[in-house]
Amino acid sequence: MHIEYIEGWDGFKALRDDWDSVCDADPEAHFFLTWQWLADWFNTYRSIWFILAAKPDENSEHYVAFLPLRMKTVFDKTNGFSNEIFFAGAGFSDYAGILCRPEFEDEAVPAFSEYVKRNLIWSRFTMDNLMMSERRRRQFLNGFEKTRFNEKPIQYRFVNDPSNHGLCPRVNLPESWDAYLAMLSSNNRQKIRRLLKKVDAGKEYRITFAEPEDFDQGLTTLLDFWQIKWAPTKGAQVKDIAWSMHRMMLFSGQAGRLMLPIFWHGDRPVAALALLVDQPRKSLLFFVTGRDETYEEMPAGYLLHAHCIRYAIANGFTHYDFLKGNEPYKYLFAPETRYLKAVSVIPKTGRNRLDPKGLPAMLDATLDLENKGQIADAELGYRQILELAPEDGLALYRYGRLKANQRAHVDAKELLSRSVAADPDGDNAWLLLGRSLQALGEDAAALEAYRTVVKLNPQNEAAKKLVLELNLAAKPVVSAPKIEIGKAIPPRPRPIDLSAIDPTAETLRQMVEASKRVKISG
Repeated sequence: MHIEYIEGWDGFKALRDDWDSVCDADPEAHFFLTWQWLADWFNTYRSIWFILAAKPDENSEHYVAFLPLRMKTVFDKTNGFSNEIFFAGAGFSDYAGILCRPEFEDEAVPAFSEYVKRNLIWSRFTMDNLMMSERRRRQFLNGFEKTRFNEKPIQYRFVNDPSNHGLCPRVNLPESWDAYLAMLSSNNRQKIRRLLKKVDAGKEYRITFAEPEDFDQGLTTLLDFWQIKWAPTKGAQVKDIAWSMHRMMLFSGQAGRLMLPIFWHGDRPVAALALLVDQPRKSLLFFVTGRDETYEEMPAGYLLHAHCIRYAIANGFTHYDFLKGNEPYKYLFAPETRYLKAVSVIPKTGRNRLDPKGLPAMLDATLDLENKGQIADAELGYRQILELAPEDGLALYRYGRLKANQRAHVDAKELLSRSVAADPDGDNAWLLLGRSLQALGEDAAALEAYRTVVKLNPQNEAAKKLVLELNLAAKPVVSAPKIEIGKAIPPRPRPIDLSAIDPTAETLRQMVEASKRVKISG
């Protein structure tokens, strides 16, 4: 089996036809492995992502299996930076896994784990939200032999949340609404019939599906409700998460892959659902909900689910998937339960090699540590970055600046000298280098550094002033001559030629003219 590493948007687009074909053929495929969902996700959540694509051999025309992955650079105080890899959908996809034509599974799935093990740089492989058969799961995990790797189960229980998010309820829908109601308890069946009758009358209560012209407004309503509920637990992140969900769901809504039912009491919207539409697999997937927490007159969320299950049956869907979480209300609708069997794989060697693709994230994270005053952590980060990329001009500049701020000018001089060698146009690095050189008493070298700053940035007034100060300090002090009566007055000394100092010599000449005059004593 031949495995190819594919990254970048153009490479991913080129896979579209084979991807769709494999997705249609794979009985374990699901909505979160479709090409379009991943494309929306890659466009919304920018990160380092790539695809492992399998062919029967190097000369084969078509791919037969895909493993979408992403890489994240993480930091801890003990080990500093390390690379962690995930299935690519992690973050907004409730399920993750591998796409494969069934007839190639025995070869392709183990080949993927072998490639990950031997060719990728990572310290942890987090296989979160793993929704696949036990057979395929073991085929993949067996490649990470227990003599060299540890498996750590991922738990789906969270503080202050009684639900188990590793359990995934899903309703298998019969062909008729009456057959479905027969699956429910007598009390639940009667309650749904009675309440839906009120909704169907359309007088006081109604349920609508957002149309293209008002879809964005409906989405905003849903996520406003969602933010109000989750702000106390998610804190400052809630707005960023809501923005990302809005963007992703808007993509799906525009493509007809998302339904937005809204429950109204009169003209007041009180609850909404976002349902992902997996037409090829005849499934509706309950993605997110939001409701007015002050509204108590009708069980709006309960009625929305009942209404949507009835809609799904009427339109030929075979599954209504509640996705992750075993919240009690979901079991009112007679689902079966599936299980996520997710693990993290960790090398026993504790290897901590770093992938150069993570450098931008490492630079950002290290600067954040520095700005927060976590200087020891920032220094660890800079050292790791420079081990990975010894001539990275930006890292050298920032680490040199940190050392200069600590008055460790010997270290700062070394780092900033390397920075300007890597990036000769970095005027800020030249300025800091000059200051460290000056602090070390190397005034001639400092003067040359400041001159370079002025050449690169003629508007830098601080550098001009430093050029002037060092130039004046370098001239010997000459006592004014004693003039005897009857003797000729000696000529004035020639003015200092500032043209060699910087291109704005005339400005400096005017600044220092008074200090250049020689006084004559009588």
